[in-house]
Amino acid sequence: MYIFNKCRVVLLCILMATSLISCDENAELRDQYNALFTEVIDLHDELMPKMSELTNLEEQLESQDSLGQADQQILENLKKADSRMMDWMHDFTDTYVKDRTPVAKMTAQELEQGIEGLQGELQEVKDLRDFTHKSLDEATTTLK
Repeated sequence: MYIFNKCRVVLLCILMATSLISCDENAELRDQYNALFTEVIDLHDELMPKMSELTNLEEQLESQDSLGQADQQILENLKKADSRMMDWMHDFTDTYVKDRTPVAKMTAQELEQGIEGLQGELQEVKDLRDFTHKSLDEATTTLK
């Protein structure tokens, strides 16, 4: 009986240690997921104030009597930047905000898939930021 109880204690300790190791792996994945999510949101927050500037510059260009081909392209780029931002926000919200499993309850596989997806989102929002800044710069220069 003593040996049986001792084996149960050892087995229980092994299970607890395995559980703690698994938790540590998931904690690292959760930290990585949360860091990427925060970086994506920070870029979003940097871009959001630019949306009103985009709209303002669009209106200024549209109010001109005639637009040359270059000015028309600048106007189209402003509209495209605005549209890309709105599309990105809706897609991001649908994927990473609405009806998602809380990070604390995600499995390692869900976290890994989420991290991979967030890396793609990060690149997409960086490209969007660069395109938006370029479009704003071109419009500002044209309207001077």
